[in-house]
Amino acid sequence: MYITSISLSYIFLAIGVLSFIFFLYFRIILMKSSNKKSNTKILGKTKNPEIWRNKNNRMSYISFFWFALSVGFFVYFKFFFTSNLLSISYLFIYIALITVTMFAVMLPKMQNKKY
Repeated sequence: MYITSISLSYIFLAIGVLSFIFFLYFRIILMKSSNKKSNTKILGKTKNPEIWRNKNNRMSYISFFWFALSVGFFVYFKFFFTSNLLSISYLFIYIALITVTMFAVMLPKMQNKKY
């Protein structure tokens, strides 16, 4: 199955906008959780708020990375790519990479435990 390069460029733009929204979301959560007044509303009874903040901080940076990469692909496919048709498998691979990186950060890491 094939897709035109212009359509693919706008799909990358949509992914970039969505990634930027996630970036802003995680940054706002981090700013509000660092405030002492609203800290209890957001964190609640979290066992380890420092790990929670670190995870959200990493998620914000990963979202910004995918935003920058998606906008870069948008510009490339919109203005510099001359071929008209591309395989849609590139888009599926790109979305799979985004999903893998998000789940890699979201999954809890195994900590060194002494038995």
